[in-house]
Amino acid sequence: MKKILLANFAECPENLHFERAFVRALAGRRASLDIVHDFDFDYRFIGAQVPPGGRRLKYAGLAELKREFRGPYDLLVLLDFPKRARCAPAFLWLAREAPAAKKIYIANHLIPMPGHNLTADLGRRFRALSGLDAGYMLEFDDRGLWGEMGLEGGRLLTRGYATDCEYYSPAPAAAGDYFFSAGSAGREFAALSAGVKATGLGLTIFSDAKPGRVPRGVQFLPLAKNLHNLKAAAAGARAVVIPVKDDHINEAAGNSIAFLAMALGRPVLTRRTPYMERFIKDGVNGFFYASLSPGAVTRGLNRILRLSPAGLKRLGAAARRSVLQQANLAGFCDEFLRKFVRPGR
Repeated sequence: MKKILLANFAECPENLHFERAFVRALAGRRASLDIVHDFDFDYRFIGAQVPPGGRRLKYAGLAELKREFRGPYDLLVLLDFPKRARCAPAFLWLAREAPAAKKIYIANHLIPMPGHNLTADLGRRFRALSGLDAGYMLEFDDRGLWGEMGLEGGRLLTRGYATDCEYYSPAPAAAGDYFFSAGSAGREFAALSAGVKATGLGLTIFSDAKPGRVPRGVQFLPLAKNLHNLKAAAAGARAVVIPVKDDHINEAAGNSIAFLAMALGRPVLTRRTPYMERFIKDGVNGFFYASLSPGAVTRGLNRILRLSPAGLKRLGAAARRSVLQQANLAGFCDEFLRKFVRPGR
């Protein structure tokens, strides 16, 4: 029986989704899982599954963690850098001193830039990941910054961003009379609002970016306070639009919203980049705009509105199939456990 510890100190919905997928992937394997987390927000709408043969512990300080620690573990998994400074001592202790046969780091977000995260800054200072057996960075991240953490060479692996396709499953209800958008990084909502207005339908936006002047008829809500409504809002929309600025440097911007919408079987309209072209084939499982403008948004949305019910169904099925094949959290967790925990052992 393999003993596994998952340390999940970075509170966010994406990391709870990762927990869920990790727990599901352990089904049928001879393994027990303990999870230590630092979550204060009420994420009951996602659901925290019970670890097989193990415990889920709320972090209450390093001294308490050491008392509860059931090491040595066969595998210790560190998921992202903690967001709160109070977790820095525990993260560094687990990475550098806690007894475990194997230690693996998994990035579920981009590496924090210097000065943006205390634990990451300490990790750079002490090369805290140098003693780990391996670590995964997201494929579009900066390898040099990971090298400063002590993860480099053959020990630095890459992974693609993925979504929880079980949670984001298609809803049976028909789409409503509005378009939906979400996210903050690199977004331009003025062009989106003007483009949607020309279609005659409504627009709902969940974002923590400053909206500026919100046009009449646009519902603009904070994303962080509406995570429990995100799935229903995307599932009930006629389409999901991700208005990323043309000059935004990250060509993967918007992938989290795009992938969850595609998993739900909804049409997506987003910026054409080499990264997004790996997942979306224009007119087959989603749509691109070449340059963000009201006219380009309107043209893209009208292409979606002209689809017949049968065509919309085909496109939605193709979108979900693409995410299941290329960006499914279950697939990554299965591959990870095959690599580091042999099947059935």
